Amino acid sequence: MIIKKNFLIAAALFASSSAMAGEFSLGAGAVFNESPYKGYNKNTTAVPLISYEGNSFYIRQATGGWILWKDNKNEISLTASWMPLHFDPDDNDDARMKRLDERKASAFLGGAYYRHERWGSLKVAVSGDVMDESGGLVGEVSYFHPVRMARLTLIPSAGVFYSDASYNDYYYGVSGSESRRSGLNQYSAGDGWSPYVGLTARYQLTQSLFLTASAVYSVLPADVKNSPMIDRDDSFALLTGVSWRF
Repeated sequence: MIIKKNFLIAAALFASSSAMAGEFSLGAGAVFNESPYKGYNKNTTAVPLISYEGNSFYIRQATGGWILWKDNKNEISLTASWMPLHFDPDDNDDARMKRLDERKASAFLGGAYYRHERWGSLKVAVSGDVMDESGGLVGEVSYFHPVRMARLTLIPSAGVFYSDASYNDYYYGVSGSESRRSGLNQYSAGDGWSPYVGLTARYQLTQSLFLTASAVYSVLPADVKNSPMIDRDDSFALLTGVSWRF
C-alpha cells in the first residue's frame, strides 16, 4: 500500500517506537494526512504496521536495517527504505495540476546511526534513491525519548529532515514543457531542511494486543513551499492502528 502525497509519513511515523529485541509485531492502521500539493483534499489511507527487532536485522515500519555493529549505547546499520511520496495527476482536482507529469515513489539505500543514553536517543541517517526516480539524497537528524508507564508508553520526538536539490526538483519542480501545458510557472527547486516534531503513544490492551497512535507536524523547506505545485507552508500526518505482538 503506497501512502501518497506526504513525504514525512514513512520516515517519521513509528520510527522511534521499535519493539524490544527479538520481538515481532504485525497489525493494521489508518493514516490521515494533509497533502502539501494543490488539488488534493484531506484523505485517509489504510496501511500495514510491521515491527521486528533482531540481533542482526530489524524492520521499523517502512525501513529495514542490517546491523553492522551494536552495543548497549550504539547501533550502526545499513538501511533499505520505501519512500512513498507520489504525485499522480489523474488523482488531482486542480485543472492545471492534472497537466503535470507523474512523480513516482522509490526505494532508498543508506545507513543509520543510533546513540542511546538515559536522557534519550539520537539518530543520524542518510540514504539515496536506488531506483533513480529522483536520483536524490535524503537525510535525518532526530531525538526521541520513550517515557514508559504501566501500560502506556509515550515517545516524543523532534528532528530535521534534509532533501537535496535532485529530490526536491523531481517532486516539486515544474519543467518548461510542464509549464507550457499547465500554465503553472516554471520552477527549479533547491535543497532544503524540514524541522518536525512528533508524538507516539503505545497502549497495551492485553499481553499481546497494542493500540498505537502517532502524529507528526513539519514545516516545509522554502524551496518546497515556494513551488507552484504547493499551497501550504506545513504538513501534518496522524496514524492510528492496532497490532499483535508475537
